[in-house]
Amino acid sequence: MSRRVVVAAYAKVNLTLEVLGKREDGYHELASVFATIDLRDNVRVAASHRLDVRVSPPIPASAHDELATRSVAALASASGRAAVAHIRIAKRIPLASGLGGGSSDAGATLRGLARLWRLDGIDLCRVGAQVGSDVPFFASGAGFALVRGRGELVESLPPPAARLWIVLVLVAARLDTPSVFAALPERRSDGSRSRAIAERLRNGTATVEVLRDGLVNDLTETAERIAPAIANTRNLAAILGIDLAMSGSGPSLFTLAKDRAHALQMARVLRRAGLKARLCALGVAPRSTSDRGLSPYG
Repeated sequence: MSRRVVVAAYAKVNLTLEVLGKREDGYHELASVFATIDLRDNVRVAASHRLDVRVSPPIPASAHDELATRSVAALASASGRAAVAHIRIAKRIPLASGLGGGSSDAGATLRGLARLWRLDGIDLCRVGAQVGSDVPFFASGAGFALVRGRGELVESLPPPAARLWIVLVLVAARLDTPSVFAALPERRSDGSRSRAIAERLRNGTATVEVLRDGLVNDLTETAERIAPAIANTRNLAAILGIDLAMSGSGPSLFTLAKDRAHALQMARVLRRAGLKARLCALGVAPRSTSDRGLSPYG
């Protein structure tokens, strides 16, 4: 058994995000279909006699608030172990982008530690729910999932038979997720579009056209009011014949492509219009490996 593990921490997009109402605990009840994309951070986990978490490049958060640090503490508490580990996170997922970077790092930390500590059978989704709302999905290791509650209920879904591609558009705006939820109007969704997409994935009929028709994000209108750059970007893309959906609470946007060639074509069109666009594969599955032979992060 290696004493070091490297885990891919993939970003995600929300194919659906429906807000069902506010809960008594102050969180919102959600129904959402998550899908990973092949934009990732790398998380290296190693045995240590102390807790040592470092992120490169550094992020503007104290060690106490950093999600990976809280993941070590949560898993240690659940397994009766000391909260000590050597964690190195090499970041590529943009911060505060609606792509789940910090939560993905936390989920990867949980999966890496569970392997390192040989915690077979432990419920990482339950542990992840103590850390953050999106962490259970990333802790599950799923490529696609129906996520409910405030994020703690995760049902892994099978991927479509053919690889799916998106064009991801990064928007130069900063949004605070709690502020977006706080500004939401009182109207509620019933979760039907998320259930429909989940059922299509379960029965193998989730084509690009079906998924594109089912895209929904109840946070989009509110996020556009707070950050007009989101609306401006979507309007520009619409003029070019490309419909952009929002991931999470924003500001990142994406569009589903018919295939990789179509994704490349749309990415070129969007780049020529001055947008920061890149193609990504959808529904990649995280994995962990020994890091012998790899260069350390620091």
